[in-house]
Amino acid sequence: MGGWVVLLVVAGSALAACGAGNEGTSDTGSTTSSGFTTSTGGGGNGFGGEDSCASVDQDAAPTPLNLYIMLDRSSSMVGTKWDAAVAGISAFLSDGASAGIELGFNSFPDSMPICDQTVYKAPAVGWGELPGIAAQVDAELATLGPDGFSTPVYQALGGALLGAIEMAENFPEESAAVLLITDGSPQGPAGLCGGVNPEDPQAIADLADAALGFGVTTFVVGLPGVDQSFANLVAQAGGSESAILVGTTNVEQEFRDALAKVRGDLLPCEYAIPDAVLNGEVQITEVNVKIGLEGGEPAIVPQNPDCEGPGWYYDVPGDPTQILLCPATCSAVSTDPNASIRIALGCATIVF
Repeated sequence: MGGWVVLLVVAGSALAACGAGNEGTSDTGSTTSSGFTTSTGGGGNGFGGEDSCASVDQDAAPTPLNLYIMLDRSSSMVGTKWDAAVAGISAFLSDGASAGIELGFNSFPDSMPICDQTVYKAPAVGWGELPGIAAQVDAELATLGPDGFSTPVYQALGGALLGAIEMAENFPEESAAVLLITDGSPQGPAGLCGGVNPEDPQAIADLADAALGFGVTTFVVGLPGVDQSFANLVAQAGGSESAILVGTTNVEQEFRDALAKVRGDLLPCEYAIPDAVLNGEVQITEVNVKIGLEGGEPAIVPQNPDCEGPGWYYDVPGDPTQILLCPATCSAVSTDPNASIRIALGCATIVF
């Protein structure tokens, strides 16, 4: 085949991609074992004491997310797995919790497997914001079926990663991720692609690792039949710790749960600095984060720059662009479908 062939290739440790402090004021207070403030003296909203003040709460705005979904439609997906994947994706698109995600959608294989990853770089549908783009993705899904004769993950995932990397470079203050949904192991094309075996699981994991260096996280949802060691290898290299494996008991429900977990892992831990702070109406030392778990009333969780336990911190001390939740707090929020997060402005920051 003539023309340019563009690959996201890792050789050794080098990527070859062609063509493409303490800002707050410490207050005394009482915190629970989970790190949520229940009372304090001064500086807080409704916490009592002569120095108490009234703050203004607003919903926390998650950092905008650009998500590229790459769906395996090889012949092994036929039957329950395919029906579950289509139903699960459709539910994910229409779920109100997905609103605001900038989505790209594609599927593979596209005709005969070749080495050119750019075949998959541009989504078949997207980029577009949910829920507005949901109808277009549903319409695309209605035209598809599990009729592919190979599973060229190296090319498909590589192309999706190139597309997500481009979004990350164009919108550096936003998050970017790729979600690979598959039930098998890499297959095709025969031979080498840019000196790399495209069926080698490590070569595919290296793509995910390289993309992580550009700020793109890779998630893998493995349907029944997936090579679990391969799926976990790619997910770990891509920064999502492990693949989400769907069992055979209730494939559709487990698949929906898996997509919800991906969304939960991506969305709740990074939040934009409120406009009132950016334009100087509120001082950076007068920001508090309030979190409610299991549907409870939100309570202040202290700023914790070292993240030794629950809390939150700024991405760049002194000149922040994001509010980030510490791992312990992020885990609590991402596993609670009824969690709520608000930003309280106007009272001295409670610092751990």
